Amino acid sequence: MTFSLVLQAIFAGVTNGIVYALVGMGLSAIFKGSRVINAMQGEFSVIGAMATVLLLTQAGWPYAAAIAAGALLGALLGAAIEIAFVRYMARQNATEDSFLLLTIGLALTLSASVLFFVGRDGHLLPPLGGEGVLIVLDAVIQIHAVWLIAIGVAATLLLRAFFHHTMVGLSMMAASIDPDGAATTGINVGRMRTFTFVLGGFLGALGGILVTPLVAVDYQLGLGLTLKGFAAAVLGGLTNPLGAAVGGVTLGLVESLAIIGVSSSYKDVVAFSVLIVIMILMPQGILGRAGRRGG
Repeated sequence: MTFSLVLQAIFAGVTNGIVYALVGMGLSAIFKGSRVINAMQGEFSVIGAMATVLLLTQAGWPYAAAIAAGALLGALLGAAIEIAFVRYMARQNATEDSFLLLTIGLALTLSASVLFFVGRDGHLLPPLGGEGVLIVLDAVIQIHAVWLIAIGVAATLLLRAFFHHTMVGLSMMAASIDPDGAATTGINVGRMRTFTFVLGGFLGALGGILVTPLVAVDYQLGLGLTLKGFAAAVLGGLTNPLGAAVGGVTLGLVESLAIIGVSSSYKDVVAFSVLIVIMILMPQGILGRAGRRGG
């Protein structure tokens, strides 16, 4: 095993990990604000990416406009689901199990809808920055992967600034920590819950759009992204969206290093085995109890 091979695996792991982090941050933000485990988080990625593909190839939109519209569609889909389903069930005092079943059903419905309206073929987006690559110490990384990592890091930093330095973000955190207390101060708790789904939908769609130049998007992609995003969120502490970023990169690195250390056939086995060990040794997540309370 050469140094360049390990470095290549690290590049691939960080690239994949950023995608898992974006999906995981969206899932964690929704859980933090509503206590709903969103089993359809990966479908936000599929819908956002597929909309971007169709707007670019069928409607002839400029690439930047298609990306913005795809991410916005993910946010709007999140809002629609909260308003149409989650809000009603919350008024009926539905259990967490009921919300989980709801999101599983919605995931299957959206996946089937993509299959019906778009077909089973996979679709790719053009890579950001073209087909160029960078060579670092004999290891190769695509220009698109550099853009993906940069956008993912920027999204993580902006998310932290949003939660800690904006009125809406602070209100969302207050509503998630103590809904009754937040309501007495004039915060619209229901609206804050809707905003968490908007945020989750946006982050999920962004992750899907960024990964589509590397992996063809089709109706089946959502489940895999949901599982990896959920693993990232659990690793970082399920109530901490920013911890999901750490969890996502950790999962991506473990997965990538498993390929060169064991076999590509066992990458998921190794990655989730490591996840189990980490959660046994650190049940509060990688960042510990303090990180679990973070936002």
